[in-house]
Amino acid sequence: MTPRQLHRLLIAPEMIVVDAVRAALFALERAMLVEHPSIDIDPAHDDTPVQRRARAVVHAAHQLRRALRRYRTVVQAIMREARANDLPF
Repeated sequence: MTPRQLHRLLIAPEMIVVDAVRAALFALERAMLVEHPSIDIDPAHDDTPVQRRARAVVHAAHQLRRALRRYRTVVQAIMREARANDLPF
């Protein structure tokens, strides 16, 4: 573990889980698109219930990944500030 990784772990241990969840959501989105390629286009009136649910899951996953990305941005700013405050000068 590098000093930077240790610093991150001490300041924001939740980021390990955030990173894992983001990766899992990305994998989920890709798996849904492989299984239901038509959900990547506009909804059709003849979509099956499973296609509609798959589209909703992909949309929710995308929204959650965006929220996690915003959270990560705020945490990174806090970590930068903490590192700057640790400088000896």
